[in-house]
Amino acid sequence: MSGVLNFGVIGVGVIGRSHLQAIMSQKNARALAIADINEKTLKSVAEDFKIEKFFVDYHDLLALKDIDAVIVATPPFNHSEITCDAAAAGKHVLCEKPMAMNSKEAVRMVESCKKAGVKLGICSARSRLTPQSDLAKQYISGGKLGNVYYARFTTIRRRGRPGIDILKESKWFLDSSKAGGGALIDIGCYDIDLALYLLGDLQPLSVSAMTFRGINSGLKLEAKYDVEEHSVVFVRFKDGLKISFETAWAANINPYQETIIFGSKGGLRLNPFTYFSEEDGKGVAISYDLSIDWSKIQNLLIEDFVRACLEDKPPKTPGEDGLKVMQIIDMAYKSAKLGKEVKL
Repeated sequence: MSGVLNFGVIGVGVIGRSHLQAIMSQKNARALAIADINEKTLKSVAEDFKIEKFFVDYHDLLALKDIDAVIVATPPFNHSEITCDAAAAGKHVLCEKPMAMNSKEAVRMVESCKKAGVKLGICSARSRLTPQSDLAKQYISGGKLGNVYYARFTTIRRRGRPGIDILKESKWFLDSSKAGGGALIDIGCYDIDLALYLLGDLQPLSVSAMTFRGINSGLKLEAKYDVEEHSVVFVRFKDGLKISFETAWAANINPYQETIIFGSKGGLRLNPFTYFSEEDGKGVAISYDLSIDWSKIQNLLIEDFVRACLEDKPPKTPGEDGLKVMQIIDMAYKSAKLGKEVKL
């Protein structure tokens, strides 16, 4: 991999700064400019990272000829507009999760980047870069699970509502008109993306879902709060595979995260990574001690996108898969609203 990819970062809050740190760790990447509507934050970050070019209007950043790619790290309600503007300006785009407010916006993003001939990566694919995901992919593609017929993805926080329990200044997380939804679209997108990555070219047939908001119902908030704290989604796919996704920002139970994949020959638990099978009529379990350093995962995310742009290859985080994630989320919200299964 040769050459250097020059980045602009649009949105320099907590996650934007994380992207800047990851860019700084790359030999083949540089951050040349940033943009943010918060002028105080903008100037502070520019000083901290020694970035000479900074703008309140992101269009001024996109006008810079020496910018090759942008990272969109703003709230979701303007992901689509910024991505499409960046594509029209000839910039590759790595967009934060969730990809968009809905699948209609996601389609526009994918089509705009295709038309402009630029790369589009989506950060809901972070979990693809963990050692657990790599090993699970090898086990599944190698046939060690046999026919995979069911999987369960669970991500539960005890108290982790953005704007309430964490990231308390970011009240936009609580407003569906700015965030698109709550726990499902915010962190459930990771699990849906990981399922798509591990289990192949999945084609959803129907979705049945429920959502709930009401933990500590006595909360007094001045901000609008109309998004779900807990969601359960059951998806039926073509070829008989079924997957359930349970996601909660807040729940009255200990926090935990678990991914389990059931096959006719064997099964997997991703954390701690364990392969379950049978030998000579007896059940066996093989475990691996695999840890996750999320700062390193963030570096790998940027490294992969830089390589894709410089070598003209698809990123490991493609926009087309991000669109599939958004389509499933749309179906889930529709099912929860109607109170019945929704068929594609």
